[in-house]
Amino acid sequence: MTTGAKVAIGCGVVLILGIIVVAVGVGGAAYWAKGKMDDFTGNESQIEELHKKANASGPFEAPADGIIREDRLVKFLEIRKRVFAVYEKNRPALEAMNQKKQGDFGDVTKGFSVINDIRIAQAQALADVGMSEDEYRFMVEQVYKTAWAAEVTKNSGGKSVSDVTAESYTKMAEQMEKARDANRKQGASGTPETDADVQKGIDDLRKQAEEARESAKSMDVPPQNLELFKKYEADIKKYAMSGLELFGL
Repeated sequence: MTTGAKVAIGCGVVLILGIIVVAVGVGGAAYWAKGKMDDFTGNESQIEELHKKANASGPFEAPADGIIREDRLVKFLEIRKRVFAVYEKNRPALEAMNQKKQGDFGDVTKGFSVINDIRIAQAQALADVGMSEDEYRFMVEQVYKTAWAAEVTKNSGGKSVSDVTAESYTKMAEQMEKARDANRKQGASGTPETDADVQKGIDDLRKQAEEARESAKSMDVPPQNLELFKKYEADIKKYAMSGLELFGL
């Protein structure tokens, strides 16, 4: 995975899941983990109240053009900064757990305690800055997409994700054409049936190129988002935390 693909992912919290599986066993991990998560949500009512405050402005509607507003990105990063403070405080314990060959129930208890602290910090931050849960999820999605698109654009000389995807099929079609033309020049022409099969393969690849372009357009991002990502890239990377999305964070 490239650095750009890791931008919105980071490293760390996902270790907790591995510890749970080792300590509890694959078969019972999911059931046991649910029970422990319930045990460590004594502050659930507090979190719910904070979410109500954060969502008080009403349902969030994602912009049709997908453009991220700079002022909202700044608020998003403020939330990530505050969550990161809790995450960073517990990083030594998480890394120590990761060094163990086999985790124990104490490790899992600590892991869920950290997650609960992060949930509270996130809920408080959402309420304080005035960002709904839906908008926060939208921002997370857009940051992931923009991080990936920025990496593709950088490595392709400015092309979009959909263009690069289509180009891979187009290049294969061009290679088949060159190989066919080279054989013809050398007098190694095939039968009419063979030529027809080759042409069909070329046509199919060109058709697949356009289909792939359309399919990959969902991964394209507005140029404004790429510029905004570049402007705040340092903070986006700094406050990236792995595995939080697995816990709805």
